[in-house]
Amino acid sequence: MVASLVPVWSPPRRWDAILAVVLVAVGESQVWARWTAGGVGAVPDGHRWARAVLIVGFVAPLAWRRVRPLSVVAIIGAAIAVQLLLVAPYVPFLPGLLPLAVANYTAAAYSQRWRVAGLVVVLAVEAVIYAKVPEERVGGEVLFALFVLVGTWIVGDVVRARLGRAEQTVEAVKTRAAQSQAAATAVLAEERVRIARELHDVIAHSVSVMGVQAGAARTLIDTNPGAAREALLSVEATARSSVSELQRLLAVLREQGDAPSDRAPQPGLTQLPALVTGIRAAGLPVDLTMTGTRTLPAGVDVAAYRIVQEALTNALKHARAPTTVTVQCSATAVRIEIRDSGPGPLGKLPHGGHGLIGMRERAQLYGGTLHAGPSPGGGFGVLACLPLTKDSMS
Repeated sequence: MVASLVPVWSPPRRWDAILAVVLVAVGESQVWARWTAGGVGAVPDGHRWARAVLIVGFVAPLAWRRVRPLSVVAIIGAAIAVQLLLVAPYVPFLPGLLPLAVANYTAAAYSQRWRVAGLVVVLAVEAVIYAKVPEERVGGEVLFALFVLVGTWIVGDVVRARLGRAEQTVEAVKTRAAQSQAAATAVLAEERVRIARELHDVIAHSVSVMGVQAGAARTLIDTNPGAAREALLSVEATARSSVSELQRLLAVLREQGDAPSDRAPQPGLTQLPALVTGIRAAGLPVDLTMTGTRTLPAGVDVAAYRIVQEALTNALKHARAPTTVTVQCSATAVRIEIRDSGPGPLGKLPHGGHGLIGMRERAQLYGGTLHAGPSPGGGFGVLACLPLTKDSMS
């Protein structure tokens, strides 16, 4: 309902109440002071108490015109008809005809259904006026009255249409705001999933490397203290690097608004030599080959790095055998292959484990594929292909 746009005792409704009080005062003064300011019919001398009561019926309902428009026009029309038929063939202008015209406009402007009924009531009242006041039957008077009554109703109907469009616009804005909020929430959820993957990769890789290095230090501490010391120094460096990476990821979660952050750049294929160096230091022989190196989209670059990192971590934990890493970048795709010559698979199950699942999810996120399983000649292999589409390059 358009009327719902007007809260109870809002400023418009307070002005309606003030208007009703003023017109009641004017009408009562006309009745008791015997003065007039226009109207239809001859001003009567008697029936003052009846006229005084009916003045309230003419005017007081205007205070509720925006809330109960059809009821208001019906009450005012009924009061005027009672005066014409039972009291005196006279209707004053300010506390009679004017409230009827205002109620007619309001019924058209604030009623969604049955608003034509308000115009029918007003025309019925006008018919009673013609029946009881012969001088109003003149052609010019009839046309003028119809022009005023129909005109005010049409104006009200136009206002109603505009108010309806305004209400629809408000609802559309609210809907768009809700959709934007939902989209922002989805983006935030996606970002948190990405951070969760990053945290898993960082922790799993670093803890595995530190575990292997600590184990090597334990076995060498009595026979080769120098080598044990180097392994412990590597554990320390790995721990510091892991803490730095965790701080960078947690800073993303703490960021508010557009405040700048001190985040380090995301890892990518250019950091693979450093990754391989760390793995070698942990005791896994790794041979890295990179061809066709080119600038990659940030997301694809990170995904490729994390796939290699996870595969080498698994090889360090389970294979402990020479491993080859081959990365080929072409104009259409990034092809990654990690193979070891160990006795079994990188993971306990070719299709199980969070590591392999995470690698597959990263590849699928960018429209790629990842296959992992035992190699025909022994050992275990991971083959991933990440396409470079126009969307990913934009």
